[in-house]
Amino acid sequence: MRDNLEIELLHKSYWYDEAKIYTLQPYCVKVFKQRWYVIGYCRERDAMRTFSLDRIRELHTTGTKFSIPADFDGAEYFNDSFGIITDNKQTEIIRIKVFGMHVMYVRALPLHHSQKEIETADGYSVFEYEMRPTLDLKQEIISRGNDMEVVYPESFRDEIRKMIGEMWNIYK
Repeated sequence: MRDNLEIELLHKSYWYDEAKIYTLQPYCVKVFKQRWYVIGYCRERDAMRTFSLDRIRELHTTGTKFSIPADFDGAEYFNDSFGIITDNKQTEIIRIKVFGMHVMYVRALPLHHSQKEIETADGYSVFEYEMRPTLDLKQEIISRGNDMEVVYPESFRDEIRKMIGEMWNIYK
């Protein structure tokens, strides 16, 4: 990255059986949930991609120089996302009700920089966010069990409800 050299990497995704070779112009790195990622322009996909460093089997520079676009800012790239997934989804207002002592955890460690506490009552608080409703946000909400409830928008609430229904079918 320091020398603006493209890299060729052999990456083993969880989504595919076989590792694949990608040519990447690395723009930045990011840590999320104790895992490091490299983000950049992927020639094979003709798009920005994120690769987990722990799933890279081989890596070498190609000798080909590139320039990071002048308007690229790593922090801005992830500004509207919870974690490492950016998707093409639009930013939305999302409201999450948090129950009991977990309110204090969310106050102490916000889910996102846009977090605002908009309602406080006995036993719960409602937090509002402006971000994309990505898979990693859904996974975070589900991981909190019955301590969190999406209350808005209804479409995102329905996505969470569907995931819970699928979980319920597994545990019946």
